Amino acid sequence: MICSQTFHCVRTFCASKAISSHYDIVIVGGGLVGSAMACAIGKNSSLSSKKILLLDSLKTVQPKVKEEDWYSNRVSAIAPSSVELFENLNIWKQISVKAQPVSSLYIEDGCSESRITFKQSKPSSPVAYIVENWRIVNALHQCLRESLNVNWKQETSFCELSLPENLDESVVLKLDNGEVVESSLLIAADGANSRVREISGLKYTNEDYGQSCIVGSLEISPSRNDIKNTIAWQRFMPTGPIGILPLNEKLSSLAWTTSTSEAKRLLELPNEEFVEELNGALVDHSGHNKIIDGPLNCFSSILNSIPFLASSENFVFPTILSLPNNDRAAFPLSLIHAHDYIGNRLALIGDAAHRIHPMAGLGVNLGWSDVVNLTNTLEIAVKEGGDLGSLIYLKNFDAKSQRKNVPIMTAIDFLNSLFSTNFLPSVFVRSVGVNLLDRLWPAKDLMVQYAS
Repeated sequence: MICSQTFHCVRTFCASKAISSHYDIVIVGGGLVGSAMACAIGKNSSLSSKKILLLDSLKTVQPKVKEEDWYSNRVSAIAPSSVELFENLNIWKQISVKAQPVSSLYIEDGCSESRITFKQSKPSSPVAYIVENWRIVNALHQCLRESLNVNWKQETSFCELSLPENLDESVVLKLDNGEVVESSLLIAADGANSRVREISGLKYTNEDYGQSCIVGSLEISPSRNDIKNTIAWQRFMPTGPIGILPLNEKLSSLAWTTSTSEAKRLLELPNEEFVEELNGALVDHSGHNKIIDGPLNCFSSILNSIPFLASSENFVFPTILSLPNNDRAAFPLSLIHAHDYIGNRLALIGDAAHRIHPMAGLGVNLGWSDVVNLTNTLEIAVKEGGDLGSLIYLKNFDAKSQRKNVPIMTAIDFLNSLFSTNFLPSVFVRSVGVNLLDRLWPAKDLMVQYAS
């Protein structure tokens, strides 16, 4: 009801104002996904004649890098498909300078002896790359400066928005600098708390996990299995997964998911005590149950006797030495999914359309997948002489993105629920399943390919 009342007032206001300028596409949000969207359109030869406006509420600020080994506490795991996007935008070379390749993903259950390893299919094809978010944004912003058909307005957002009821009308926005602009298509990349999504009235699911994710930079002593620190580690605990992502040979990035109250307690600990608790959590076996481990070990022995079902190597987690940057922080976790990513002259991308649990590091990659799908859709519309904001074309984007995103979101949400319990029957079933899957390399390779 609030959205519809706001929408009515906005329509009346915008209709009474003179239009300052017209754009073919307006993108709201200049972060990792919104900037990539603007760059993808700007680099596409079929869309080069289109006039683009990117509204970025923030101003570009370069972090003060004090040392060569300084790293930010916010990083992303870049999948191969996203690397391909960045290569097409001619920015991967700039990003890759500080990109740490991930050769394997090692996952362990904190309540049993079950574990699974996902490896790169060949040495030249890492599972992912770990990169600081600000470095990706910096490269995208450099790309924006070279895009002649993109008008990038920093420290600018909209204060009023009118969305059309049909294709006879345009999107109209009043900017907070007083300008009033209209557009044939509005792309919302304004994050999980998207104002555009709220004003549009599009229905969405919002589930609070009751968890927070603690992030920070870690100095480590590498595992004996991984001297060069190229393995991404994850240990599932009943309160949530602990992720350790490699940054270089000596540093890693932490993503520790736990209850909101526990996260608050951990953040208040002195650095030394926090490191001690983290190391303890990585090797804690107090949650193991002999009733489960006994039959599970017998099951594993039987599987190991079958030549093509031999288990992967038993790994040892790295040891955390310190928090070199004292940069611990936490953010709340939730699942958000718009039932439709589109409306008349409107498309939602990135967290504005979907937000998932960070356990797999896939969230932003789904947003970049949206960028590729929407760019391809707009290219088809232009080649066919169609309307960029027509649902005839936008429905193709919606269908393709939903087919990619929904299975991954469902699987991750299920895994979070499955591993967030120490109920013995659930632990036994998941442990048997994980141990069996660990031996099925073709199935694991298919999972990695789909997630990429």
